[in-house]
Amino acid sequence: MSTGRAGTLDRPARLHRRDGVQNLRLDGLQILRAAAAVMVVLLHAELLVSLQAEARGLAMPRLTALPLGAGVDLFFVISGFVIVYASEPLFGAPGGAATFLRRRLLRIVPLYWFALALRLAVLLAFAAAGHAAAPSLADVATSYLFVPFDTRGFGPDYPFPILDLGWTLNYEMLFYLVFAGAMALAARTTPSMTATARERAALAAVAVLAGGVALAWLWPPALDQLRFWLRPIVLEFAAGVGLALLFRRGVRLGRAGGVLLCGLGLAVWATIDLSGFAGSDAPGNYGWARTLVWGGGAVLVVAGVVLGDLRFDAPPFRAIARIGDASYALYLLHPFVFLAAKAILPRLPLGAGLLWPLALLLVAVSVAATEVFHRRVERPVLRWLQGGPRRPAAPGVRVGAGA
Repeated sequence: MSTGRAGTLDRPARLHRRDGVQNLRLDGLQILRAAAAVMVVLLHAELLVSLQAEARGLAMPRLTALPLGAGVDLFFVISGFVIVYASEPLFGAPGGAATFLRRRLLRIVPLYWFALALRLAVLLAFAAAGHAAAPSLADVATSYLFVPFDTRGFGPDYPFPILDLGWTLNYEMLFYLVFAGAMALAARTTPSMTATARERAALAAVAVLAGGVALAWLWPPALDQLRFWLRPIVLEFAAGVGLALLFRRGVRLGRAGGVLLCGLGLAVWATIDLSGFAGSDAPGNYGWARTLVWGGGAVLVVAGVVLGDLRFDAPPFRAIARIGDASYALYLLHPFVFLAAKAILPRLPLGAGLLWPLALLLVAVSVAATEVFHRRVERPVLRWLQGGPRRPAAPGVRVGAGA
């Protein structure tokens, strides 16, 4: 899956209108970030428990009509939106592109490398016990450097790192590089960076992504990495950028419009089954069908939240938003909670009525464990890497990870 972060890293997400008229809290983005992470974790919990059920001759019923894997697509659209909005003060600023990349790296790399180190330790332990082959130097190096490479044996079309969830971060890093390039070019051509110039810079990033996807579709590149990076799923970042530009232009749909778009997005997810499309059963499905259905649904949901007058001020929503705060840790670290579950599940008596309660328990334990990790480890480390607690020069918003 893959989520970035920007601006204020330890407060609930806020988008501030800088025209002095009002401040608009978009807690809805934190809610969506929490939903995206939980969808991915629930998908993996379902897979884990269903394997145990099948080994005992049990069938695990479907819990929801929603495609849980679409949580990744939701992350990508959110990332495109928030990266544009949160980086706005950096446009035209001296070294703005470099500052943007530094913030991205500080937010993404330390925790990802920590998760990779845990995964590598597990793989080496299995190899030492004779249960699997040790990863090669190329497997390890490409995983740490965000270079798509087939470390899992799925084939060149599915170049997953040793921590397979990292495939989403390989896409995130591409988006960051493209966006930073657009920022640098804009700073050279229009140092003052008016609102129009900022829009042109964001649209330039969209054009690069869309143009790359079109060229790769018409003339598939021979290099595995380029084929991966230029798959249609990167257009979900571009869609998020477009929503950010609409938001900055003051486009609002009202509460009814917001509810309608969210409902349409959920309906698209629930009614269009990807299993009828070619390649939908592959290890990493990120072609046109997924982009149009899961990505399209995600765009509608995010648009409904950010452009509609939907408010999420009630205490239950604030509690869910805290899951959004820890969504990056939840996304990367839940497999290690599941690793412990894999050792325990075969020893438990399982009945048909216990399958989904057990899967939901795994999700709850993962959420609780990673929320503690976020507060006690991730957030303090981020403050230390940034040079200690301080307020940013301009209001910002935290950016969701790619899952």
